[in-house]
Amino acid sequence: MKEGGGYGGYNDRYIDLRVDDHPRPIEELIRLYQLRQLYFEKPRPEKVAAIEGTVKEEVAAHLVRLGYLSKERSADREALHEALTVYIHTENFEERQVEKGKIDLDVLQYMKQQPSPNEVG
Repeated sequence: MKEGGGYGGYNDRYIDLRVDDHPRPIEELIRLYQLRQLYFEKPRPEKVAAIEGTVKEEVAAHLVRLGYLSKERSADREALHEALTVYIHTENFEERQVEKGKIDLDVLQYMKQQPSPNEVG
C-alpha cells in the first residue's frame, strides 16, 4: 500500500494495472506485472553475470541484431559496453544497470525476446 499512490492520488494502491477489455486478461496482467518488475526493481545478485564466454556471445549477438552494435566491433569489449549502455538507457532499464563488465540476466532475457528492427515494420 502507498498513501495517495493510485490514479490521481485518490487511493492507496501501490500498483493499479487494468486489463478489463483484453481478450486474455490474466496473461496480460502477468505480462504487465513482469514488465513493471523489470523496469522498477533492482537486479537480484544471483541474476547478475559477468559478460564473458557464452554470455558475451549472446549479448553481442543481440546488440548486433537490434542495431546497437556493428558486427565488426562485436569483439571489442569497450564497444560492447558502450552499446549495452545505450541499449539500457534507450529501453529505460537504468535501475537494472550493473557494474561495467556485467549484465542483469533479466535484461538479457528481454533482449532475446525483442524483435529486430527489420522484423517490426
